[in-house]
Amino acid sequence: MNNYRFRQKPGFQTYGTKTQQRATLIALVLLLAAVIILGAFYARGAAYQARTMEQFRRRINSNLVDAIGQVSRMTGGVQSNSSIKLGQIRQHIYSMEQINAISIAVSGESGRLIPQEAVTALFEDLDRYELAIQTATGNTLEERTLLLTHLTALQGIIGL
Repeated sequence: MNNYRFRQKPGFQTYGTKTQQRATLIALVLLLAAVIILGAFYARGAAYQARTMEQFRRRINSNLVDAIGQVSRMTGGVQSNSSIKLGQIRQHIYSMEQINAISIAVSGESGRLIPQEAVTALFEDLDRYELAIQTATGNTLEERTLLLTHLTALQGIIGL
């Protein structure tokens, strides 16, 4: 006679009842689905934030280019429309500052696109330029050059 008996090879042993096994399987599937859904939400949020920051940069750059254009068109002397042009440049810089503030409000300090020192320097340049216009000192070439230098340096910082 043959004493051969079928013996199951040792392998994965199941624990618990069939109901417990099904509940565990359902829990694992739900956990996997939750991880996939949360990953998709995170990726979508990160992409949205990147697009938002890019829009802020572009708006700041647009105002910066306009301000540089306005300063470039100004002459070295005091003209009748100098204060109007200076006001337009001030509006562009103020707009850049406000966009920067919104970016900081949305993303925290990591959302700062323009250093505060740059904004302060630009407003100080504008104040000196305005004082030179009001006193009609004649030649404002130095103030114009300094303002243009600070604006182009800011353009380099933004990097667009």
